[in-house]
Amino acid sequence: MRRRALLGTSAALLAHAARAAPVTHEPRDLQRPPRLRVIDLPAFPGANAIWGAIGADTRGSIWAGISALGGETSAHLVEYDPTTARLHDRGNVLNELARLGLRQPDDMQSKIHTKPVQAADGWLYFASTDETGETPQTPARAGSHLWRLRPGEGRWDHVHAVPEGLIALAGQASAWPGRWLYTLGLWNHALSAHDTTTRQTRRTEVGAPPGHMSRNLVVDRTGHAYVPRVTLGPAGPEAVLVEYTPRLEIVSETPLAYYATNPDPAAATGITAFAELADGALIIATGIGYLYRITPRDGGASVVPLGWLHPAGTAYTPALFTWDGVHHLAGLARLANGDWSWVVYDLTARLGAAQPFPHGETERPLLLYGSATRDPQGRFYLGGRRRRGETRQPVLLQVDTF
Repeated sequence: MRRRALLGTSAALLAHAARAAPVTHEPRDLQRPPRLRVIDLPAFPGANAIWGAIGADTRGSIWAGISALGGETSAHLVEYDPTTARLHDRGNVLNELARLGLRQPDDMQSKIHTKPVQAADGWLYFASTDETGETPQTPARAGSHLWRLRPGEGRWDHVHAVPEGLIALAGQASAWPGRWLYTLGLWNHALSAHDTTTRQTRRTEVGAPPGHMSRNLVVDRTGHAYVPRVTLGPAGPEAVLVEYTPRLEIVSETPLAYYATNPDPAAATGITAFAELADGALIIATGIGYLYRITPRDGGASVVPLGWLHPAGTAYTPALFTWDGVHHLAGLARLANGDWSWVVYDLTARLGAAQPFPHGETERPLLLYGSATRDPQGRFYLGGRRRRGETRQPVLLQVDTF
């Protein structure tokens, strides 16, 4: 009987491993336009957009946070199973606060803006936030909540509440999951390091002018975080990429020469996209489409400028992906005229080749986001907002390049 039970357990583990093992080879034809599939999302009052809140777990499921505008004023978390093509609504923030006895009168948690990230403890982490009363100097009235959820169970667990609006969350690279999670909040780039083992949190302020917020930060395989410190210079925002340890000690600082072109700091979007390479290096894109490679090393990371993702130069770049983590990147870019491009970037030649993005709709999407999220079949995922007639709706896209 015990042998049979052990065999059953082994079979289950093998099935799980087979499901989670990712496709890592590149398509035969890198220049073939990707095929898109629009994934139906649950309708709820106020459903508005997916603001880059897309991630994956080790089971192969894709997770997305759907933000609300009006209606319920409560963001929802959904799970998409690529093997069955079924989507499940896993709950909303205000209901979970009420279930735990934490909901206050007039609470609003309209956004899940952060990327869901699975840590080494197996929990999926994400954050919700309010926007009520937010100004370029002060956070929203109700602040934010850090949450975790056990994939496969669906039960939410409250980690802690903070006064700032949490915009970004990052953990150690997916190939090397670890205990450290970082959040970035508004304003002044409030950075927190959370130890998922001890549940202790440290906090510091990196620095940013009023109204400016980087949409992402990144964390390397050693647990070091990289966050832009931004000041307002004569021509607009100027940035330095600061490397932090989990104790929030500064290791290195590197200028980011191509951070913004708009003199208004509120119009600059900071780090908008990122990808993980097979050797542990990270690629980041600034909002204007300039790429940098971050290579961790003792004494401070090497941060090397790679050039523009789009061959035309400046282009808003909200998403980066990679197939094998060695030869090429794939990225999404939007030109000044509003046209979207699908760009394949050669990491050796440091050159991108662009083609029109076949957005798969009768009306092109208004906004799209999503970096480094892929399923075991090697398909990428994008989220955002699209126009359907006179309405604005959230959209989740599956991007198949094979």
